[in-house]
Amino acid sequence: MKKGKHKSVNRRHRKHAGNRKGAAVVEFAVCLPVIMLIMLGSIEAANMLFLRQALVQASYEGAKAAIKNDSDNASVTLIANQVAAGRRLEGFTVETIPADVSSVAQGELVRVRSTAPVNSNSFISGTVFRQLDLTAEAVMVKE
Repeated sequence: MKKGKHKSVNRRHRKHAGNRKGAAVVEFAVCLPVIMLIMLGSIEAANMLFLRQALVQASYEGAKAAIKNDSDNASVTLIANQVAAGRRLEGFTVETIPADVSSVAQGELVRVRSTAPVNSNSFISGTVFRQLDLTAEAVMVKE
């Protein structure tokens, strides 16, 4: 009698295990889009941080070149573009304020502003930030 009773318990346990497998499949189907959204959002956020840091570095290096006594806009643009090329930025632009850094007097401020579009520097096409241009600026005092 014990053997028969033991078999019926195993059958019930197997029946509930089959129901649990179905529930796991449904849970996975519901959670997968959320997991993918979080993963892709994390990748895009990291890419935006990388782009921002590259712009900060290009602006900083350009400003370092702009504050020297013998500097001109061509040297500032060249150095900022070299940094951007090293970081593989596309659509990169650099601007100096004032427009002619060679005419800035000693002790005056020089600004170098770098800009790049998110869309051409993104791994994921069609993101919500595709129309956004990121900008960074460095300000230093002319030597």
